[in-house]
Amino acid sequence: MTNKFNFEIKEWKFILGVCTIFSLRAFGMFMIYPVFSIYGINLKNSTILLIGLAMGAYGFFQAIFQIPYGWLSDKIGRKYVIILGLLCFSMGSFICLNSSSIFGIILGRSIQGSGAISSVCMALLSDIVSRKNLTRAMGCLGMSFGLSFLLSVVISPIIVKIFGFHVLFLVSLIFSVICIIVAFYFIPSFKHKNNIFSIKTEYKNFLKILKNPNLCQLNLNNFFLHFILILYFIIIPVQLNIYKCFVHLSWILYLVVIVISFLVVLPITENIKTNTSKKKIAFFLIVLLVISDLLLVLIKNYFFFFIFNLQVFFVVFSFFEMVLPILISEYSPKSYKGTSMALYSINQFLGSSLGGMLGGFVLHYFNSSILFLFRFFMVCIWLFINLWRL
Repeated sequence: MTNKFNFEIKEWKFILGVCTIFSLRAFGMFMIYPVFSIYGINLKNSTILLIGLAMGAYGFFQAIFQIPYGWLSDKIGRKYVIILGLLCFSMGSFICLNSSSIFGIILGRSIQGSGAISSVCMALLSDIVSRKNLTRAMGCLGMSFGLSFLLSVVISPIIVKIFGFHVLFLVSLIFSVICIIVAFYFIPSFKHKNNIFSIKTEYKNFLKILKNPNLCQLNLNNFFLHFILILYFIIIPVQLNIYKCFVHLSWILYLVVIVISFLVVLPITENIKTNTSKKKIAFFLIVLLVISDLLLVLIKNYFFFFIFNLQVFFVVFSFFEMVLPILISEYSPKSYKGTSMALYSINQFLGSSLGGMLGGFVLHYFNSSILFLFRFFMVCIWLFINLWRL
């Protein structure tokens, strides 16, 4: 009994370590989103189009490096690949901290993104955590990621107002160093016993994962969730500028919206018993988002509808961030959870990357009304995908 208790303590200590790495890195990554559209325009050579590129560059390089990092972690061990990724993130943060030009920020964000360890962290949990605690561990990972995002969008406007825009990258650098220390002390060193690599076998199994309809739907949900998320953080600063009195109080707005989101979502996720129920709730939430988006397209200059739309989206975001990692873990083939997690992460960062680039393009060449319409169109496509697999 004592040995079992000690094992449980060690397992949850390990889960806490991985969640700390995951959440602190996410915190550093997301901090620029709420403020970059406003303060980034003051950088040398900056345009709205380049701001969108800088916001999307991180996700683009994350998407490129997810599978190579996952494969490398199978060969040399997860711990060393996680540390390598954190070193890349630190280097990118240092470049951004010392850059006064938008091109330097784009370079730094790209190098930050090359430290693609999300799928490695999730695969690590699948390797070590017992089946009994795995679903809880994935839930903790999803919640820590969501919480980091939500806290970052509340705190970053306060940091920028008091200390200045570039201090955000100093915070990212400090957090990445803390993550490296945590990785050394909390993550065990081991290699997989079976390191045999057959291109033919891996290719066949990879195709099976790609064709799995449940995983395909979950990955598309992750893509659209983060695509629309970035569009929000291109639109929100523009919209707040219409309501001048709210520009410097944006952190209060984020805080209220976030607290309400958690109060709504947490009891729902704790009481869902089946995967079918999760899908039905997800579908209902997207329908609600479509309705609120339509209201905003039709009457976008009314502050009440803007706040309502923002609140609905954060409820949707919080729900999906808590539920999607658990479902990916449940539907993934037992021996290919790392690959499944890599594809899941690729869709997340592809969504944020394309959202930033296309959102910046639309706002640069058209106007905010067209950007609202574009976002509504993307939410409708997202709804159709979930209707198809309901």
